[in-house]
Amino acid sequence: MGAASARKLAAEGVKLVLAARNTNDLNKLAGDLYTAHGAESLVLPVDLTQENSAEGAVAEAIRTFGRIDILINSAGASQGGLFWEIPDRVWQESFELKVMGTIRMMRAVIPGMIAQKYGRIVNVVGNTGLQPSPRLLPGSAANAALLAITRGLGEELAPHGVVVNALNPGPTRTERWTTLMNRLAQSSQRTVAEVEKDYTSQIPLGKLAEPEDIAGLIVFLASDRAANLIGASLTADGGWTKGL
Repeated sequence: MGAASARKLAAEGVKLVLAARNTNDLNKLAGDLYTAHGAESLVLPVDLTQENSAEGAVAEAIRTFGRIDILINSAGASQGGLFWEIPDRVWQESFELKVMGTIRMMRAVIPGMIAQKYGRIVNVVGNTGLQPSPRLLPGSAANAALLAITRGLGEELAPHGVVVNALNPGPTRTERWTTLMNRLAQSSQRTVAEVEKDYTSQIPLGKLAEPEDIAGLIVFLASDRAANLIGASLTADGGWTKGL
């Protein structure tokens, strides 16, 4: 989803900072973005589980491009399984990367956005924060925490011209999804197709989303067209979540 969003932002003329723990794929992505759109990209190795990593990445981005207008937090995946078989380590890793990683990045960019009186923050969360799945509870709990933070922070930042919102994708065909399905299939002694059907059968649209589907909504939330959405969470899950 992050790579798909970068492609759409590059097509809009945005200068990009691409950050992840492993930069091999990012270097290729940066080359592709330059070839396709002439987009300027800065690739940074960042491990958001480390306490000072966000500050260093933000400082480098500002040295390179002068300012930060948009932050898209799209990182973190959680292991699933039976609740009583999930060890503390899985819960801790889920919160450390997804929740604390997002907090660290927002904390690092917000002072600059307030000073320039402009900013757009998009937290890619997940619909299990609203509709917990019994086999995905570490991720569900992390997502719920992020939705609460997004809502409260939206109210805090709006008077400064900084808008923060969340997007809740449903099941999306990404590498993370494939890894998760493999783990659940192994733990339940079923095939991947059988496990995936448990999810797609609940989706009125009848299929998984593609990363490009979600990226279009991320770019919308990062634009001025979404300026009147404050601390909101949009759900894009093919109709899976049943609520008003």
